[in-house]
Amino acid sequence: MVDSYFLIEAMNGVHDEQVVLAGQMLGYFEEKEGMRPHRRLWSTLLVAAIIISLFTGVAYAANLFGIQALLTKKEPSSENPNGGYLSFSQPQELPEGMDSTIQEKIDNSTNAWAEWMEWISENGLSIPDVYDPPEGTSFLEETENEDGTYTLRFYSYPDKPLDASVLLEHMQRGDYSDLILLDERIATKEERDRDIEVEDARAIGFGDYDYPYYVYTQEMADQLEGIALRYGLRLRHKKTSMFQNYNGQTEYFTREEITTKINEICCGGKPFFRSEPTGYDKFYYFDEGTFAISFYISNDLTNAGTRCYLYNSPYGTLSSGFEIFEEVKDISGFSVRSHTTPDGTELTVLQNGSDMYAYVYLDSSFVTLHIMQLNGLSEAEIDAILDMMNFSYIG
Repeated sequence: MVDSYFLIEAMNGVHDEQVVLAGQMLGYFEEKEGMRPHRRLWSTLLVAAIIISLFTGVAYAANLFGIQALLTKKEPSSENPNGGYLSFSQPQELPEGMDSTIQEKIDNSTNAWAEWMEWISENGLSIPDVYDPPEGTSFLEETENEDGTYTLRFYSYPDKPLDASVLLEHMQRGDYSDLILLDERIATKEERDRDIEVEDARAIGFGDYDYPYYVYTQEMADQLEGIALRYGLRLRHKKTSMFQNYNGQTEYFTREEITTKINEICCGGKPFFRSEPTGYDKFYYFDEGTFAISFYISNDLTNAGTRCYLYNSPYGTLSSGFEIFEEVKDISGFSVRSHTTPDGTELTVLQNGSDMYAYVYLDSSFVTLHIMQLNGLSEAEIDAILDMMNFSYIG
């Protein structure tokens, strides 16, 4: 079984309630006998159920550069032609007049990632074809036959597209009566053993590389290192995480301890916050400079309060640009303005009702901030949040 905590940690950009849901789907329920939660399908379900169809986007709105910096360059979705997805882990566009070396680093990262994906498609670990699930698969039933082979039955739930909450409800009840059989196949013992071997390798990973690099063998590690070296890029390795409030229940570090570590890691000992948050959900960082801070500025340390998610992405890091996503429903409805913080940092601020974002191009990294408050905030309230931080100290 894939380790739930490992995958929860790998999805650090997803909202907490979605991460908890993924964790429940990955082991916090009892399985019905004979219904093996196939490793590859569960890896797929994490994506399909929580960030399904993230690789759809929308054309840029006219004269709206503000959103272009975040908006992924994908074709519009037919189901949501006015919406799109924002990437917080790499700028998607640079404004005119930016340092050309920054554009070069971003282009290098984009090209290096494309080369890495091409190599993986040709040389990476692959499961036997018989285990490759049909489109729309939600669950795999695997039964051993008397002759030592295995019958594979690929099922789908009738409500499409896949809804994570509905899937979890079925799992918790142990009720599979409404499953739709998509395909039935026979796998040999050798094919099953190979499938388990590959998926175990994917679950465990290799070395200390960050999970989204998909490194599972020494050969893959050597290839990734070579690509990064050719393009002059750094790699993220496994992150260090600090949690204060997880759903407002469990405390691992005090607020003061996390603040001290943020100042040390992010600002060389200088204070990152001019006025400290009321609490943290988490702080995590990598040795090459990437870090994220999820913090609250309200006394309600849950998703009902006002929570902020800040992500710092160094330009010289090999990145897919798709590590952290957020869906927006209406691109055209965003207002765009600038705000200068007390330390002289000029940020671009985007708002469309309760969708609130800000970002800045620093000398060595791109910093994004997602402000989450279901009821929305006024411009003055957003500016007050931005003024809490000394962006100029980063790096």
